[in-house]
Formats: sequence, structure tokens, C-alpha cells
Amino acid sequence: MHFKSIITMLSLAIIFVLAGCGAQTTTEKTAKKTEYIATDATSAEIELSAKPKKIVSLIPSNTEILYRLGLGENVIGVTSSDDYPAAVKKVPIVATTEINVEQIIGMKPNLVLGHASMMSYNKDAYDQIKKASIPLFVVEDALTFDAAYETFNQIGDLTGTTKEAEKLVSSMQATDKSLRKKADRKVKTKAKVWFEISPDLYTAGQDTFINEMLTNIQATNIVSEKGYPQYSEEQVIQAAPDVIITIYPNAKQEIAKRAAWKNIPAVKNNRVYEIDPSIVSRPGPRLIEGEEALFQAIYP
Repeated sequence: MHFKSIITMLSLAIIFVLAGCGAQTTTEKTAKKTEYIATDATSAEIELSAKPKKIVSLIPSNTEILYRLGLGENVIGVTSSDDYPAAVKKVPIVATTEINVEQIIGMKPNLVLGHASMMSYNKDAYDQIKKASIPLFVVEDALTFDAAYETFNQIGDLTGTTKEAEKLVSSMQATDKSLRKKADRKVKTKAKVWFEISPDLYTAGQDTFINEMLTNIQATNIVSEKGYPQYSEEQVIQAAPDVIITIYPNAKQEIAKRAAWKNIPAVKNNRVYEIDPSIVSRPGPRLIEGEEALFQAIYP
């Protein structure tokens, strides 16, 4: 055989071999491609190569988000505090005051959703879950509607329900916009509101969902401090709120017993209302229902 022909054949053989190797590398890369990615509250980037079919939720707000995104059938573990939607009551409980790490690991979930607000209590449990090579996504502790919307989109990206998350956000934003317009048309004088979280006068101040809701519907929160401070009776009496909103059982009867409060406009005019705490405190899809409930109570 001619020397040139041998060289040509060897060259072709090398090309075929390299082509084969290239195809294999491409296939391997395709197999490892991560389609479900999000960065959590700890700045850790979580990457999943497949849509998670078995999900554990370690806080009620995450559970509500998953169900609203159509992932209820994929939720295999929740906390003892989960109560919405009704279907969640049939899901195994994996956390009460403590997380049952062994139970979670035994379930072999594809994804566990933690929460930044619980990090200080659950850090050891979170670390054990990670060591078991189970993807753990720590959801940011949202304090505003926009932050909550970001959470919905992150969970949507991570679970293959991006479109559903976008629809949820658009729907909530549309309702919020409608409520703001109604409030702008209807409210001539802003009502002063005292929001009572507990009988010992803990309340909701600035930088909370409750304060943002009140602002959106043209109401004034009498509390100027940030977060959830404790007030004195004198502070509430001096502020003279027009409306009192409460979120604990039998609050109206409790407030009626306070002799010093009898001349507060809200008490005098029988404008003390109870609403469901979960719709104004959980950073989930029902926040907009909380805003609607406040609007209806304050401006009937």
C-alpha cells in the first residue's frame, strides 16, 4: 500500500475516534445538565438535574406556595403547624418543635425547603440533611410583597413550575393594584389602626407585611417602630386608633375588659375586628387575601 494512502487512512481513523470521544463528552454533559437552579438565602446555588418529585417543606408558607404551584402531590413531608390547604393534613409530619432528620433522610426526597427565619433553631438539622446529599434550599425570610414574589419565582424555577409562579405573581399584583385604586377612590381620611398580635400588646410595626398592607390600602399604622415591638396601654390610648385589628381568639372580649380603653375611638365605636393570622403573617400566596381582609374591615 502506498505510504500516502496509509497516512490518509490513519488520519481518518483518528478523526473518527476523536469524533466518537466528542460525541460521548457531549452526551455526558447533556446528562449532567442542570435545568432547575436557584440561589438560596445562604447564597448557596442549588442545582437539580431533574424536576423534584418528592419534596419536604419545613415551614407552612413554603407548603402553601408548593400547593399553589400545583405541586401538592409531590409534597411528602410537612410540619405540625401546616394547616392549609386541607389536603396537607394527610401528609406525614416530619417536624414539630424539632426536625426529624432520620425520617426525612429515610424518605429520600429530591428537595427539602427550609427557611431563613428558622436557621438559628434548625442549623444542625439542616447541616445533617445536606451531609446526607439531599438538596436543601433555604428560602429567604421575605418581609415585603416584592420579596415574597421573588420567593415564588425561585421555588418555581427550582421545581419546574416557572410559568405557574409567574401567573401567581401576576394575579397577586393585579389584585393589589385593584385594591390600591379602590382605596384611592374611597378613602378621604386615612384610618388610624392598632394591630394587636397578642393580649400582652405585641404589635406589627414598620418593615412588616402588615404595615405594607395598611399602607397599600390608605390606612395609617399607629406604630412607628420596626418589626414587632411591645406597646404599653398608655401608648395605644394616646394614639387613639380608629380601628383595632386582632389575630388571636376572643380578642374582642379581652379588649372590652380593659376599662382604660373605653374612650378609644375603635372601642367606643365597636370597630374591633379579628382576622385569620395566617393570611397576614405567612409569606405565601394568601397574603393578598390578607390585604383584602384588612381593606374590608377598615373601610367596609
